[in-house]
Amino acid sequence: MMKMKRGFMAVAVALLMVSCNKDDNGGGFIQVKPIEHQIYLNIKEYRETNGHTGPLAEQYLFVEEAQKYSYRMASGLVAYGTQNLDEHWADLEDKYTFYNRAGLVLKTPSSDETQILTEILQIQGADTLLLGDITQCGVGVEKDTAGTNYITVMLAKADS
Repeated sequence: MMKMKRGFMAVAVALLMVSCNKDDNGGGFIQVKPIEHQIYLNIKEYRETNGHTGPLAEQYLFVEEAQKYSYRMASGLVAYGTQNLDEHWADLEDKYTFYNRAGLVLKTPSSDETQILTEILQIQGADTLLLGDITQCGVGVEKDTAGTNYITVMLAKADS
């Protein structure tokens, strides 16, 4: 009886270890950095201050894709700009349907979330995008080797 219990326990532990491996296809947890969350809160507050009181969720799927894109820009894998953001939208579209998709990117030495929103608002058309018909937001921030922040903001509307 004792050998049977040990055998069962060994099989259970082995199965648990296999099932706890991180899924390399995006099944892991998404870690939102404090600076990313604060930028999102500043965007939400900006919208509310300008009369947009509807929901604006911090969409963790967007955060993950925004982090990936910021990393790619900071690492020099893609040029700075939104021109390569479409593949990240395609990854999201595989999971859900979104409308009014928009993206903003910023390259800045600043790590101050309020200053970052001020700089984002200086991008042509950013005000219109941030105040648009959107319900989802995700922010990604990555630093390059010189300490410059690459910020990606992904915005869209999702069916409720």
